Amino acid sequence: MELNVVVPLVVTVFVAAAGYVATYATNLRLARRKDRLERVNRQLSELYGPLYAQVEAVDRAWDKFAIRYMPMWTDPPSATAEQAATWRLWMSTVFMPLNRRMAELVVSRADLLNEETIPEPLKELCAHVACYEPVLARWQEDGFDSIRLDDHVSIAGNYPRSELAAYIRTSFESLKLEQAHLLAQTQHVLTRPPLDVGSERGRLSR
Repeated sequence: MELNVVVPLVVTVFVAAAGYVATYATNLRLARRKDRLERVNRQLSELYGPLYAQVEAVDRAWDKFAIRYMPMWTDPPSATAEQAATWRLWMSTVFMPLNRRMAELVVSRADLLNEETIPEPLKELCAHVACYEPVLARWQEDGFDSIRLDDHVSIAGNYPRSELAAYIRTSFESLKLEQAHLLAQTQHVLTRPPLDVGSERGRLSR
């Protein structure tokens, strides 16, 4: 076979193979980005987005409550019957419902966490909610009229407000940035002109 026939044939095969490899690599990158983007979307919509909204609601509600009603228990730790009733009302109808929803999200969507284990702020949240349940149950007992501090707080200690808010906000914002980056990368690949194998073959054979 003459050289002027062999060379164009080899070039054609090489360019076709290079085009196939480039297309395969591009499709593989797109598939990986698509899988990652789908997970990030789920993390935002099913876990970190709802957690972020609820931690913001808790923070803002607490600020309003504190301005209007705090301090209640002082040193020595005592409050009036009206103050204690107000605390029980807000805990029962505002703070605990929001905290329960966050704890339920952590338990039911733990597979969507960024970390391999549950972070400490989320563990503290779940413990805080669990330890408040018997306190709220006692408030429902007939004749309950205590104004003692110990009868109005859980044994878990203070709510992990700053640590929880910092963790959730940082995680949410990080995922939003990654989501935007993945979307931009995917759009760039999809809009990039494909390799023109025919034109490249013709250019190399001349």
